[in-house]
Amino acid sequence: MDKTVLIDDSDIDLFIQRRFLEVYNFSRQLVLYKSAEEALNWLRDINGEAAPDVIFLDLNMPEIDGFTFLKSFKELPEKVTSKSKIVVLTSSNSLKDREQAFSYSNVTHFFSKPLKQADIEELRKMFTQSS
Repeated sequence: MDKTVLIDDSDIDLFIQRRFLEVYNFSRQLVLYKSAEEALNWLRDINGEAAPDVIFLDLNMPEIDGFTFLKSFKELPEKVTSKSKIVVLTSSNSLKDREQAFSYSNVTHFFSKPLKQADIEELRKMFTQSS
């Protein structure tokens, strides 16, 4: 992966997930956002930058939650929506949340926090096969 984005309102969760992705060399560049709104603003105005390959998205956040992010994501520039895959990374283990998340075409995985080595291996395998 060239670029990965982590979106989570929790400093602790951002730190843990970032370190985990660094240890397993998941991506060359990690971009962190504490709010879905900040991430959406950046993605709307991405200009000459490459769109992220993967976006790890928390569902339970104040103001703009993960589902609102997913609805807004569909309206982003085509160069973002055609490239970026979304991995829901949440504390929710609700079947309803899982089904709703997968109703969005860019969502490829739904993992419970924290990330595990098996999750990273599954993602690597899937992204390697699709490229």
